[in-house]
Amino acid sequence: MVQANIACQKLCFTNEEKMLYEDLREKIFKELVKIEELEDGYCFVLEGKEQLLPNLFTWIPLEKKCCPFLKFTISIYHDDYLYLKLTGPDEIKQFLLFELNLG
Repeated sequence: MVQANIACQKLCFTNEEKMLYEDLREKIFKELVKIEELEDGYCFVLEGKEQLLPNLFTWIPLEKKCCPFLKFTISIYHDDYLYLKLTGPDEIKQFLLFELNLG
């Protein structure tokens, strides 16, 4: 179990929001190519940027609702990838890998 001063507040979701959140998170991270470690979080390199943008624009407000301590940065370059940076307080790295089932 993760010991951290931060915690996800998934009880804030309605049943419909929870189902949408989980569905979008699965679709988004299914496109994961690699994870780049940052000083204050991670950069998730994802394929299929055109298809992912609508999902991200719906998922981010939900993620922000349950995890208001996260900072989101989306970068798009001239390659085939979308770069999603999730950053935050000191404990964020361990928390992210655990919560996203990537660790």
